[in-house]
Amino acid sequence: MNNRLLKVEDINTLSYTDFVGLIAQWNVPPGAFSTLSQWRAFGEVTSSSNILEAACTTGFSLREMSVMTGCSGIGVDISKRSIETAQSLKEEYAPGADISFQAGDALAYTVKQEFTHIIIGAALRFFPDSTIALEHLLSMLKDGGYLLSSEFYCHKAIPQKLVSEARKVFGIEVTQVNYKEVMQPYRNLTLIYESRNTPVPETTEDLDYYCNSTIEKFSQQHPTITDDVLLTMRTRLMEIKQMSNKLREYQKYNILVHKKDSRYYPHRYTELF
Repeated sequence: MNNRLLKVEDINTLSYTDFVGLIAQWNVPPGAFSTLSQWRAFGEVTSSSNILEAACTTGFSLREMSVMTGCSGIGVDISKRSIETAQSLKEEYAPGADISFQAGDALAYTVKQEFTHIIIGAALRFFPDSTIALEHLLSMLKDGGYLLSSEFYCHKAIPQKLVSEARKVFGIEVTQVNYKEVMQPYRNLTLIYESRNTPVPETTEDLDYYCNSTIEKFSQQHPTITDDVLLTMRTRLMEIKQMSNKLREYQKYNILVHKKDSRYYPHRYTELF
C-alpha cells in the first residue's frame, strides 16, 4: 500500500499489527523501558549478547536493548509492514546498531546459530499454542541462555462484553487466564527473576499526549497525507489506547527472566516459593 494514496477506509481495514506498522508506533512490552532495564540487569545482556526477538512488531525491544548494551540481534514478525517500520526506526534511532529485522512466522523461523537471549515480550499468548511456540524458540537458545518475557494475567474475570469489544479493537482474544496458567508454559525453565506489577490507568491527558505525539510524527514524515486520514489514524490509535486502559482494571503483568540450564532442563527441582 502506497502511503501517499492512503484513504480513510484503508486505515480501518488494516490488521492491528499492520496499523501499528503503518503509524510507526513504538509497540512496547508492558513496562516499556523499565522492563528492558530489568531484562538487561537480571538477564545479563551485554555487548557480546546475540538476541532473537520473536513477534517483534516495530522492533522496540531489540532496538533499544542494542542502544543500551551494544548487543547484536535479529527481530522477526509476521507483519511485513511492521518489519519495514522496524528497519526504518532502526535507521533513525539506532543507525549503528548491529541488528536486523526479517518478515516471517516465528514458528517457522529456524537458523543454525544459537542465541544467547530470546525476547518474546508479551507476545507468547498470541501464538496458537504457547507451549509449542516456546519449545520452538528454546531450540534456538544456547545452554545457559536467557528467555526474556513480560506476561499479562488476570486477577479477576474480564466481563464478556469487554472481551468482545477488545476483540473488535485488537483483532485477537485478550489474555483471560490467571497467573498460574500464564506461568505454566515456563515450567521447565529456571526462573531467575520476576517482578509482579499492577498497571496504572492513564489519564485523558496521558492518552492525548501519546496519540498526538505519534500521529504528529507520522504527519511530519508524510506531509502529503490528508487531514481526514490523519484524523482517522488518531481516532483508531485512541480507541486502542482507551481499550487497553479499560482492561487494566482486570490485569496485572510480570517481568520475567528465565534461564535454560542443561544441568536439569527440562526438569525443575526448585520449589515455587
